[in-house]
Amino acid sequence: MTSLELMTEEVQVWVASLDVSDDRYEALARVLPAEEKERAMTLTPIAARRFMVARGILRNLLLGFTGIPAEKLRFTYGSSGKPVLVGHDGIQFNISHSADLGLFAFAPDRPVGVDVENERPVRRLLDVAQRFMSEDELRSLIDTSPEERNAAFLRSWVVREARLKAEGKGVWSGSENLNPRTNLTHRLFTPRPSYIAAVAAPDSDWRLYTCAMKD
Repeated sequence: MTSLELMTEEVQVWVASLDVSDDRYEALARVLPAEEKERAMTLTPIAARRFMVARGILRNLLLGFTGIPAEKLRFTYGSSGKPVLVGHDGIQFNISHSADLGLFAFAPDRPVGVDVENERPVRRLLDVAQRFMSEDELRSLIDTSPEERNAAFLRSWVVREARLKAEGKGVWSGSENLNPRTNLTHRLFTPRPSYIAAVAAPDSDWRLYTCAMKD
């Protein structure tokens, strides 16, 4: 892996396809520890393959940033499952994947959260919004025209997820309303046609750079 560099006040988001050749898959899978392979075994075959590809890509990118061999990287996990690199405080990261697309966010000086969704019809959209979103967000969705409501929901969802992940929380963990940070800022972007994504980090002095990985 080529040496990579992160600058202060910078957030990098790497965009990668998770549908890879068998040779590429085998190379990525070789750097994974037993516990990540065991976790993949609990998923459906397609989800397991994409999970292992995503974890292999993450390890190769962290190799580029840290110089630590991919197979020797070790993670701890927060209460909501967010991974943290053991023994290296100079880089913070987060990952997200939807369908065949993976996003990998990195920052040298602040926590970061990223989320991506493929643009698709959301079943029982207002029921989901009522369960997980604020009253203001729900009211805004109700006021949105039916033709635009699905896209508006996905935009709100990725922003909410990215901001929670920047705080080390999760929408499914029940921790989303505990001591929220007020200094988070986020950026919405389109990593690929038919996908919507958001990245969030503390303060507003950071710049977003997106980097496309070769398939």
